Amino acid sequence: MEDDNGKKVIRILWPICVIPLIIGIILLITQSETTSYSTDEYWVAQDYHHVYDRFSGEIVDYIEDDESCEIDGDKIIVTKRSAGFVVGGVLVGTFGLATAGLVWGIIENRD
Repeated sequence: MEDDNGKKVIRILWPICVIPLIIGIILLITQSETTSYSTDEYWVAQDYHHVYDRFSGEIVDYIEDDESCEIDGDKIIVTKRSAGFVVGGVLVGTFGLATAGLVWGIIENRD
């Protein structure tokens, strides 16, 4: 009888762990916005806080705290992450560990 209760608990824990994990992965993938600038027309300050127009010298993009800036070849790539990205990271971290623990527990208890 205890074995049946254990199987019921496992069947309940799987969706509780996996569904938020999948939602978190989707949030991590979709909650960032990328803008790219050509280095022919734009340049970035040494401290990566501003993207400037090469010809006018005006700031075209101010790099905020929730943005990252990198130079990849002949492109300046600015990535903005929204609050959903943070929520997705928390979901993946929490429920990813819970799912890994669930899998580990099933493997350990196999006969």
